[in-house]
Amino acid sequence: MRHRFIAALGIAAACAACSQQHDDHAPSASAPPAAASTGPVLATTPSSPSGLTYLYDLMQRPDFSTAFAALSGADQLPAWAKQGGVATPAQQVTVDGHTLLLATACKPHDCPSERILILYDENTHAMSGLFARRKPNAVNNADSNDPANDDLSWLGAPDEATKQLLQHKLYSPD
Repeated sequence: MRHRFIAALGIAAACAACSQQHDDHAPSASAPPAAASTGPVLATTPSSPSGLTYLYDLMQRPDFSTAFAALSGADQLPAWAKQGGVATPAQQVTVDGHTLLLATACKPHDCPSERILILYDENTHAMSGLFARRKPNAVNNADSNDPANDDLSWLGAPDEATKQLLQHKLYSPD
């Protein structure tokens, strides 16, 4: 019950953030809160006025945008996903001993319907991700933490550990 309240609170905050202009670079709570082992990434590249880095900031970096353009499946994504959408701060996560950036975003003005998570290795420029789109037959108030309500598209060629992390970050409110 507590997790559903937290998820509902996060969705409500995301909806409020969606109503703000994109130029404000205002962070939203559209994605589930990160696990204790992750934290916001301090900006070492162009970022928002808050000093945090968001997906739309990363899209401005030549290394990131080149890797994103080459990412298998990225050409099938909606325009908002290619521009960065409504995002939460990028975080550092660890997969199989490698530290990666995790950037998350959702569709402006309709976060529960489409969400994207991108993992990026700043050293090797390897990238993979997960795109979730609400199933056409799912009701409007369907639980956004229930994988049965989404069609998933893997971006790149993530291994099983990466897939597990991405699904956990997409569906776990903790």
